[in-house]
Amino acid sequence: MSLEQSFNIINGKIWTRGSIFEGGLHILDGQIEKIGKESKLPEAEKLDAKGNLILPGLIDLHVHFREPGDTHKEDFLTGTRAAAAGGVTTVVDEPNNTPVISTPERLKDKLSLIKSKAYVDYSITAALTLENLGLINQFRDLGAVVFAIFDELGGNRTGMNNLGVLYEGLKKIQSSNALAYLNCRESDIVVHKIKKMVEAGKNSPESYDHHFPYVAEYCGAARSIILSHAAGVKTHLREISTQETVDIIRKLSNYTNRITVEVRPDHLFLNTENTRNLGPYSQQWTPIRSKENSDALWQALREGLIDIIASDHATHTPEEKEQGWSNIWQSPPGLPGIETMLPLLLTKVNKGELELQRLVQTTANNPAKTLGVYPKKGTIQKGSDADLVIVDLKREAEIRGDAFFSKNKWTPFEGWKVQGLPVTTIVRGIKTFENGEILGKPGQGRLLRAN
Repeated sequence: MSLEQSFNIINGKIWTRGSIFEGGLHILDGQIEKIGKESKLPEAEKLDAKGNLILPGLIDLHVHFREPGDTHKEDFLTGTRAAAAGGVTTVVDEPNNTPVISTPERLKDKLSLIKSKAYVDYSITAALTLENLGLINQFRDLGAVVFAIFDELGGNRTGMNNLGVLYEGLKKIQSSNALAYLNCRESDIVVHKIKKMVEAGKNSPESYDHHFPYVAEYCGAARSIILSHAAGVKTHLREISTQETVDIIRKLSNYTNRITVEVRPDHLFLNTENTRNLGPYSQQWTPIRSKENSDALWQALREGLIDIIASDHATHTPEEKEQGWSNIWQSPPGLPGIETMLPLLLTKVNKGELELQRLVQTTANNPAKTLGVYPKKGTIQKGSDADLVIVDLKREAEIRGDAFFSKNKWTPFEGWKVQGLPVTTIVRGIKTFENGEILGKPGQGRLLRAN
């Protein structure tokens, strides 16, 4: 189906405005033109949803598609192809490429490089550093709406661990009407801990989970919340993982009116107990925590304290990961996640452990609002982009890395049984994935500029 076509999706259970409507959609020029019973829709080519659920396409605010640079791990074509297979229709790609996207020239080069490759719509983050604080408007003019802040990138310090510089940077992001991405991480604590562990010869995969003390996360969360509030900037806190961080966010709730909080699927589903035999294949930048912490994250998600689920898709080759068995510090942290996120969450819905409404809020509605593209995206209503995923809640499967569309074919969820699968993904009216096959074309994805 091309973007210019009009067509109807019939026989669907459509999630719209907080409930299910049984009927169909009329799609015109890539947008939702009408929601109604089939008899009320204009005459057009029909796509039969076969009684399945129709959800807004997922918006993944946290992916690492590795281009430019480490394209042996992933590239924009394979990453966005995997996104479509996972029911994701929009992604936000991180700046820790080679070279790091920290100058307007590098951003321009990256946008030119990936333009012909994307299957889904995308936004690109720029890395904010001490050296480029005065260039924010140039990044904005090129289309950047998100500025990611790290203490170090590419092995180099960014200058953003200085609180004065960080506060200045947040105020500049606010004045440009952009979005700040912050991690909950006090790097001095983490770096000191790693140094001590390496000196003591603690190089096993089991040791890795202890390199990032809980205090480093909840201290970082408190700092990020307070500074963001003072700067008045719209901020997204990435990948929280501990009960203590949840408690800090709850206690500082008066300061979080412009802040969204993210959790990764691996922190929800994996823990130190069920990953004992995975070694480096469960190694993450923010490490896997105990089951008690996972339970606390689920509770915070149900309460609404956590706003967004994002995959942090960051795959590596098996050869790179294998090095971690003998020395975990030689293995790069990161996991594939964009193709397993929705099936894992739908399984929770089927078990009655996650409300469908909460799934849609955290993977579509809230990400769109955070990115500044709602209701253009992230919802099913008249005038919205026809970014849709049709899911079969009854279909069962076993997760297998060798079936992935991602460049590297492994997963920490290998062999997990799931119920609930994306069967069709539609990006702005273009049928892009259906029943295990990619149907769209590279380059159909578009850069999002709004915020």
